[in-house]
Amino acid sequence: IMVTSRWSALDRRQILRKAMSSCKSLISTRSEVEMLFFMAHPSEEQEAIAWQEESTYEDLIEVGGPDTDPPVLRDVTYVLERPCARTYRLLHGSAWLAKHRPHQDYVMYLDDDSFLNLPKLVDHLQLQQTESLAMGYVMETELDWSKTHVCELCKPCELCRKEETLKSFCNQFPGLSMGGCMMAIENCDIFDGMNHTSPELPSCVAQKLQEIRRVASYFGAKAAPRWFLGMGWVFGKRIVRFLGNNAHRLKSRGAADVSLGFWLAALEGVRFVSMNDGFFHDHPDTVSTFAKQCTDRSILLH
Repeated sequence: IMVTSRWSALDRRQILRKAMSSCKSLISTRSEVEMLFFMAHPSEEQEAIAWQEESTYEDLIEVGGPDTDPPVLRDVTYVLERPCARTYRLLHGSAWLAKHRPHQDYVMYLDDDSFLNLPKLVDHLQLQQTESLAMGYVMETELDWSKTHVCELCKPCELCRKEETLKSFCNQFPGLSMGGCMMAIENCDIFDGMNHTSPELPSCVAQKLQEIRRVASYFGAKAAPRWFLGMGWVFGKRIVRFLGNNAHRLKSRGAADVSLGFWLAALEGVRFVSMNDGFFHDHPDTVSTFAKQCTDRSILLH
């Protein structure tokens, strides 16, 4: 289990350590499970505490890169001017695992605020038996939705087409179709708290257009290949080797979850396994599209 974590998140690491120690006794003796935390190099102020934690638990692997990223709104696909902290650690952590743990069949890439039902995960993996496994909550999304047709969002679409206020507003943005304009307005509402009466709405819409074009330009595509939600996913060792061997070559400035879709797109024979149907999900109290009640199917809870 590869957990990417920042140095300030000791409380999260302690919770995961306690959970792991409780769960390991419930796993079949035929299975070997190890959890490691992949970290940036500590700052001078963090060195003493980092050394103490490392010597106590012996489960910290320093692979470098940034410790944290600038604040980013939930569910926003982004590209930074330098490698993203988690993306960098996923790639270079894979390189470390490919070199130092080549015998491991699978790697669970886990967010440090996610929790596993470890026995259920191990049982599920026993059914897969492939080193080309890619298993997680599968997503496919548009990176550049500027040309979205209005009829995809509005049914019957004639109601929106005839809405003069909407038409007048959207005509300010020649780079946006009416559907794309509606998408931008919705994004400004969700992420920036602006409604159609906000005087800042035009500048917000223009900014959203600029952002999606920048992301699409970086990835070289208007849509992302299949990717997994960042709560966690599993790769077989063939994929881990591929990532490790190419850690210095693959794109690392974009959000980790979307980036992995582009990493996998280059590989033949990937076996995708969807965990969408209640296996991997957000906590039921989370305000999220992916929140579900915990059931007997739940394996990963974020």
